Formats: sequence, structure tokens, C-alpha cells
Amino acid sequence: MLSEALALLIAVALSVVGTVFKFIAWLGGSMAALVDAATCFASIVAGLVALWAFSKSREPPDTEHLYGHERYVVYGGILVIAIYSVVLGMVVDRLLYRVIDLEYSVSISAPIYVAIGTAIYLIAIAIARHGGLVGRTYATFISSEVLEGVVTICASLAGSLLSSLIDYVGGWVLTTYLAYEVFHELRGYEKSLTDWSEPRLVKEIEEMFRSVGIEVKSIRLRMVVPHRYVGDAVVMVGRDYDIEKAHEVVDDVVRRIRSRLGIDITVHYEPQSSRG
Repeated sequence: MLSEALALLIAVALSVVGTVFKFIAWLGGSMAALVDAATCFASIVAGLVALWAFSKSREPPDTEHLYGHERYVVYGGILVIAIYSVVLGMVVDRLLYRVIDLEYSVSISAPIYVAIGTAIYLIAIAIARHGGLVGRTYATFISSEVLEGVVTICASLAGSLLSSLIDYVGGWVLTTYLAYEVFHELRGYEKSLTDWSEPRLVKEIEEMFRSVGIEVKSIRLRMVVPHRYVGDAVVMVGRDYDIEKAHEVVDDVVRRIRSRLGIDITVHYEPQSSRG
């Protein structure tokens, strides 16, 4: 039985081997294989970066990160987008350069090498799933390369047997998908980077305080990472609450907010009589 660390190491090594086979297919003249190989390389690097960021985000708070390291997930996501963006620019450049001569030759060996590389990726994914949480995350990250491999096999085979234009179009199909992924991932981090908060959560917090006779004067929330918020609130405590009871009731609501909504909230309270 493989250890989790060894399973992940083998999966990464197999991913590299699979990518090499796809680069060999590109040497056989296939532009679709070039795009496929480039995205495979990007997926390996991006997957490792994402795993590092995930591991870093689990570290406890320290003197330089008093709120913890959770936002390393966002930082890792930005690095992943940067990696894919660089690869996107490179393959677009190669495809545009190729447009001056679309009557190129695609070797019949190209789809064979892509098929071998894709099969190796399937093995890598299966082994990675035995690598614990980190391995399963990596397997999910590289799984799209199998579908891209199938598209490349079809495009390069048709390019070899029928027309190189089919292979060329296949390259643009893969590139378009890559561009969509970059845009989609970037949009996914918009909320974390712009201090977005879900209005529904504010209403739920107000209702939780109101249910114990406490009025919310103001509240601010912001997303740290998806499904994780921090914030602060000012509440008005009724005249029938003494200091000790107010502490007890407010602390109980704060605990329920954290457990039910995943929000780390700091609450300041004022006596109701202080309203002007």
C-alpha cells in the first residue's frame, strides 16, 4: 500500500511523463498537441502551487499573520491564473504564427503519442486519489487534461488523415477553453478581493440578535475566502441587561454565528439608553 506522500509523488512524476509524450506529438507537427502539452505543463505547475497555497492556508496564526493564513488560498489562485495566462499568451502566439501556412503536415504518430500521454494521465489521476486530501485535490486539478487529450487525439488524427486545418481548429478549440478557464477563475476571486459580503448573512445575523432582544445598530462583513467571513457589529443592549448578562448573551450569539454561518465577528455593544 502506497503512502499518501509517495502516491502524490508518483502521480506528479507520471503527469510529467504524460506531458512529455504530448510534446513529442507536437514535434510530429500537431498544433493541437502543442496547446494540449502546454496546458498540461501549466496544470502540473499550477496544481503544485495550489497545493502549496492550500497547505500554507492551514497554518495557525503567527506574529506576522494575526488573522491566520487563510488568504494564501487567494494568493495561490492568483498565481495559478498568472501561470495559465502566460501559457495562453504563448499558444496564441504560436497559433497566429502558424496561420501563414495552414497546409502543414501532421504525422500519424502524433495522435498515438497523445493517446499514450493521456493514458498516463489517467493512471496518474487514479494514483493521486490515494494521496489523501492533497492528492485528491491534485487529481481534480489535472483531470481536465484527459478531456483535452481526447479532443487532441481526434483533431490530430483528422489532421493527419484528412486536413491539417482540422488539427489547427482543434488547437483553437483548446485555446478558447483555456481562455474561458482563465476568465472564470479570475471572476471566482473577485468577491474575495473586493470585500464582498452576502446580504442574506447580514439579515440572518440581525435576526439572531433580535431573537434575544438585542438590536443591531451597524454591521460590516467581508469575505476572506469563499464561505469564510470576518466582520464587526455594534449592538444596542436593552435596559434590563446588566453588564454580566449582556456579556453572556452577546457571547452566546457570537458563538452561534461562528458555528452556523462561519463568520468570525467582533461585537461592540452599547446600552440602549445611550441612543440620542
